[in-house]
Amino acid sequence: MKKQWRNTKTKEMVMDVFCCEAGALCHADIVQRLAGKIDRVTVYRILQGFFDEGVLHKISAENGRTYYALCRDCSAGQHADNHAHFYCMGCKTVSCLEEVAQLPQLPQGYSVSEASWFISGYCPNCRAV
Repeated sequence: MKKQWRNTKTKEMVMDVFCCEAGALCHADIVQRLAGKIDRVTVYRILQGFFDEGVLHKISAENGRTYYALCRDCSAGQHADNHAHFYCMGCKTVSCLEEVAQLPQLPQGYSVSEASWFISGYCPNCRAV
């Protein structure tokens, strides 16, 4: 299902950044790619709006940064991107690992609303060097 949001030129510019990337990006990465075309506060507001609308999901990384990636099966207020995320210590990129999505067995009385796994190591490109 295609996500719908109120279209503005600034939102299109931010979405274009994600459409050209294979992985997740942090706020600073997006601001840098836009090279001063949109101020950092507007980028933050757009990212938060896309998250709220189910267009992007958030990844809280061990390095203290929040990364954003395109959602596949999310809707407003209901994120379903429960998969692992991989941080490459070589090239400093974050990738969604869609194929790693097994939820652990939780004790009785607990329920999952969303889950995220953050794995660090070296991607195939950096391991080859």
